[in-house]
Amino acid sequence: MRSLLLTIALLLSASLLHAQGINSPTYDNEGFFINGSVLGAAWTIDDLDIDAESGAGLGIKLGYNFNTNFGLFASIDGASIDSDNGDNYALGHFDIGVQGTFRTTEDRFRPFVRASVLGMSAQDDDVEINGAGFGLGAGALIFLSEKLAFDINYTHGWVGISEVKMGSQSFDVDEAATTGRFFIGLAYHF
Repeated sequence: MRSLLLTIALLLSASLLHAQGINSPTYDNEGFFINGSVLGAAWTIDDLDIDAESGAGLGIKLGYNFNTNFGLFASIDGASIDSDNGDNYALGHFDIGVQGTFRTTEDRFRPFVRASVLGMSAQDDDVEINGAGFGLGAGALIFLSEKLAFDINYTHGWVGISEVKMGSQSFDVDEAATTGRFFIGLAYHF
């Protein structure tokens, strides 16, 4: 009788473990998604002898994943930059790019890499600096539920500054700048 009860208990345990494996959550990131983030941003003009200026802001990203590993996105973000002279100004980016996500839908932790073309603008009350370039980034999705993920990532941008506006006058320039943005946010996959 004792061996019969032990056999039944083992079979019941095995079937429960098998059922848990079958019903384990899948962290599905396929289809449309939206992401809201807080960010830290810094930038510098490469040829000028000035230190990088930095600040904090917000960003939003919309995208579509064709499958669990590849998708497209568009994002916009803005930060209030603390200037060396004490005046704050706005630094904004607009990115359109691709993102490759690693691992499977059974993994709660999913690292990714991304590449984008970007537009950048820095402006205060008197001066506006505009340019375009490309960005490379990496990060991770850490799923909190089957559709909601904590998103942490960094994007480095290489920008060619092409225009400076002062009041109503516009000047063509050819300067190189670099930007760095560190994002912490939440992504929801529909």
